[in-house]
Amino acid sequence: MPHTAQATGAYYEAGTSLGGFAAADSFFNQPSAAATSGGFVGSLSVYVPVSRPNALGRLQAGLQTRISTSTTEGTNDALAMGSLHLGARLEIWRFYVGAGYSPWTWVSKPQQGVTSLHLNPGFSSYMAEAGLIWRVIPEFQIAACFGVEYGLGRSGIQSPLPVTEYGLRFRFPFNPKEGNTGEGVKFDGFRYPFGVMR
Repeated sequence: MPHTAQATGAYYEAGTSLGGFAAADSFFNQPSAAATSGGFVGSLSVYVPVSRPNALGRLQAGLQTRISTSTTEGTNDALAMGSLHLGARLEIWRFYVGAGYSPWTWVSKPQQGVTSLHLNPGFSSYMAEAGLIWRVIPEFQIAACFGVEYGLGRSGIQSPLPVTEYGLRFRFPFNPKEGNTGEGVKFDGFRYPFGVMR
C-alpha cells in the first residue's frame, strides 16, 4: 500500500482556474464592472517551509502572483486585475489552507484587458485559499483549489467583492528527492489519485 509523503520542501507552483468578479465597479472605476460574466485566474507562486518537516502541520511562506480576467455583462468589456501576495500556507496531510496580502494591485484600462495592466495606487488586496493535494511523483504534484481575493481601497471600500477561483495548481519541488523519515521520498502514485502504480 503506497504511503503519502510527509515532507514538503520548497516548491514553485503554477495555477489555472475558472474565476469571476463580483462588485468590481469601484476597483475598475467602471459602473459596468458591477456584474461580470465568466473569467480566468492564473497564478505563479514560490513557497518555502518555515517549520520542522516532520511536524503535523507544516507552515510555509512565499510569494504568489495572481492575474484575474473577466468581461462585463452586456457590454463584454475586458477586465484584468493583478496582485503580488506575501503568503502563508498551513499543510496537513493532503490538505492546505493559506492566506496572503498584496500591498500593490494592478488594474486594466477600460476595454483593453490584461495587456494594459498598470499600478492601481488606491487599492491593496488580500486572499484566502484551500486545496487538496495529489503527490503524483516526487517531481510533480497537482492540487485542486478554491480561492477568493478581495480588493481594499484606502477609504475602506472593498472591491472586487470578491474574485473567486476554482481550478488546479501544478507544483514542482525544487528538491524532489528529499525526505524526512530516513526511508526516502514517499508519494501517491500516478495511475489514480492517492496510490496505484507507483
